[in-house]
Amino acid sequence: MKSFVPLIVTGLALGHAQTKGPQFERVYPLKPQEGVFAYARIAPDGNTLAYASELTAPSGRVLSQTVTVVDLKAKKVVFTDPGIDAYWSNDGSRMIYSSFSTNTVAIRHHPGGEITYNAAPMGLGDYYSWSVKDGKDLILTISSNYYNLSGDKAVLPASHVTSCPGIGVGERPMISHDGSLITTFVNGTVVVRGLADCGHTFDTGLDGAKSDFSFDGRYVAMHKARPNSALNDIVVVDLQKRTMRTITSSLPGSSLFPSWTKDGRLCFRYDGDDYRGFMMVSDVLSAPEQAMPSPSANHLTMNRTWNDVFPETKRPAHEYNLVMIWGTWSAHSAIALADLERARTYFKAQAADISVETALEPGTRRADADHILAQAGKSLPEIPLSPAHFAHTEGRNQIPTTLLFRDGKLIDRKLGPVSFEAMKDWMQSVAVVKH
Repeated sequence: MKSFVPLIVTGLALGHAQTKGPQFERVYPLKPQEGVFAYARIAPDGNTLAYASELTAPSGRVLSQTVTVVDLKAKKVVFTDPGIDAYWSNDGSRMIYSSFSTNTVAIRHHPGGEITYNAAPMGLGDYYSWSVKDGKDLILTISSNYYNLSGDKAVLPASHVTSCPGIGVGERPMISHDGSLITTFVNGTVVVRGLADCGHTFDTGLDGAKSDFSFDGRYVAMHKARPNSALNDIVVVDLQKRTMRTITSSLPGSSLFPSWTKDGRLCFRYDGDDYRGFMMVSDVLSAPEQAMPSPSANHLTMNRTWNDVFPETKRPAHEYNLVMIWGTWSAHSAIALADLERARTYFKAQAADISVETALEPGTRRADADHILAQAGKSLPEIPLSPAHFAHTEGRNQIPTTLLFRDGKLIDRKLGPVSFEAMKDWMQSVAVVKH
């Protein structure tokens, strides 16, 4: 493994006098062919990284997704298993993930390596987050389901996040380390609320994504679009003072998927011309505080039209128009594209009055997108999406996001991948196709 000299940036461009500020270090580079990948989570002690690596399989046609665990001190891969969505326990002794090799929820012990498969039903959802509430390990999934663990096994039946007045359940949540709070998406912004009650609700007003709580529960880190840019920055929200800090504005590339260590550092994926890999930032709270936006500043409603999102493209002459916004930072994009293409073929066979298009998240590198499209053999039509109009979609929160228009008006949307069968059910529910 080629070694890298740590990159130190202190809030000013290199070559200028340095002042106190966040300190950045390159901790693990990606292989050149490892250009498409997704989630990453740092172990609580900061010494071990788990991420979903995406590489071309030996067949040359299929992209493989592999949970990869790296000893950062030794720069050595210590474990791999086909799968996604690894997340560490609070003490770093275990890791939960979706194992594709067994098609089960798996829990791996670290560093010993023992693995328990079938830890929980896959149908409860993936993109896990782990907490300890009332002395018991508790797992929350992206489907807003949660369950305790007895050893390495889920205690069933699972519970579901409570609906609250004005915000409902929210979508695609993550949990604080003490199990009391969650972050969730509501109307396009990140909302902090109680797991099992409606207390402590705080609409951040930020159109961020992939929020992660600090171990003391005071701060939430997320990535969000840099103003007037296709890049993303790491932002930290102070839940007590209700202020925010932008951590990575001095970096020339895009920063994604932050996760906290116990000592208050952040690990994140970095994607730039200067470097592509994982970085660690310390002195996070030395970044200047900023006022939060108004809660409604970035709210989205269903009162949107085709021209609000895709003004560069004439709307296809169909009653219904379906567009999937995708990007390479989602491990689900390749599968979602395959399911969408299958759905497009099905709609055509049914003579349904619907067009199917894709749009690329503006921050995605064209070469990375082409790699996925070429390997998967996709032929779905693509329409342009500018950074300014991307702000009119929940794609800022979750990739992929699928929008459904009728006569040019948005009537529904889905966050996250939509399987072929779910797509059929969705279109039947709005009478695009018959039962």
